[in-house]
This record gives sequence, structure tokens and C-alpha cells, in this order.
Amino acid sequence: MKYPPLFISATNTDIGKTYTTLRLLETLSEQGLKVGVMKPIETGVAPVPLDGTLLFKTAKAHNKALESLTIHDIVPYRFELPAAPYVAKGRKKIDPDVLRHAYEKIEALSDIVLIEGAGGLLVPIEEDFYMYDLMRLFNARTLLVAHDRLGCINDLLLNLHLLDSLGVDNYEWCVNSKCAEDRAAFEKISLPFLKKLFGRVLSVQDDMSAIARSLVTYRDVNANIV
Repeated sequence: MKYPPLFISATNTDIGKTYTTLRLLETLSEQGLKVGVMKPIETGVAPVPLDGTLLFKTAKAHNKALESLTIHDIVPYRFELPAAPYVAKGRKKIDPDVLRHAYEKIEALSDIVLIEGAGGLLVPIEEDFYMYDLMRLFNARTLLVAHDRLGCINDLLLNLHLLDSLGVDNYEWCVNSKCAEDRAAFEKISLPFLKKLFGRVLSVQDDMSAIARSLVTYRDVNANIV
């Protein structure tokens, strides 16, 4: 049974996209799904794509079929400069068809593919091609990861407004806590407002099963993910 791919983005860089993707990979694998992973573009590669390599290694441990692929399939575009792809690529052209072909190879070996973006949704890839365009390229549902530090409310609301303005409705969002001190402050200061506004706030640390239930569907019917 095939499920729509999931695109994992964040409200900024260094929020925890890779960590969240790994948690989601583990959760879905425990439910018996063959999970594929993809990092279409990775910058700051010197010389190994660290995020893509970690995703690939973890996914292969659960989905042996992926062993027929290479890191070049998982991370089709790799650039040394740690910057937005549009800057890091120099004169090189990033071809959506190359990304689509790489995805199709992974998808053929998987029930579902987790696609990790680079930076945030408005990171430029080409002059007229942004990170959010990958959602449409892969026809993916989106998981937006927010931080829990000072400024998280503004960052989250801006990104949700962007998704809504783009007409994206197949998305979920969650909060990732990277340290106990930040989490304690978040729960005291920001969480009450977000709960009042949204009714619920999903946490990477506590609610991964609920996140999976929200996103992983088949023909618009909730999958048996518990």
C-alpha cells in the first residue's frame, strides 16, 4: 500500500528537521511501513552530506530494499557552501526533473517517503523556485517543525500564514524542544497562547504517533497508525 510522501520543513534552520524526520521514520517503521528517505538538496557538505547520510543509514536499517541505492540517490544535489541552495550552487542548475527521478527510485522501494527540506519554506533554490515548491513537485503532505525558544509564536504564525496563502491544506505542525530549559520556559510562556489559539500543540518528543496519524493517510482515509 502506497502513501503520499511527507515533506518535513521548519520555521527556520537548525530547528530539528533531521531529528524530527528520524523520529517519524522510527514511528512509521514500527507500524510496519517500509519507509524511504530523501534530502533533495544539502548544503554545507564537506565532503559528506551529514544529514542525508544519517537519514539513509537509519532508513536502511528498517527498509533493506534501500540498500540498492546510493547516497547520490538520497541527496541528488550537494554543495560545500553552508548557505541557501541558490547561493551555494553557484552557476550550477538545480533541475526539478533530476529531483523527481531520484524520488521515483526511492518511492518504488517504499510504502512512504520522508523528504527533508533545507532551511525553511522560503529558502530560494532558483530565482523562481523555492523550498516550498518541493511540496508541489512531490505532491507531498507537509510537516512544519517549530522551535520553542523566544520568538516561536511569531515564527510559527508567519509560516502557517505562508502555507495557508499558498493554498496548502495537507499539513501538520509540531514543536521540537532541544533542551529542558527552553521547554520549561515554553510551557510557561508560549504554550498557553498556542493552546488557546489552536486547541492542541503537538510535540516531537511526546506526540509522534499523533503526528503520524494526522499525516499518513491513504485515499483520504486514516491509515491504521496507532
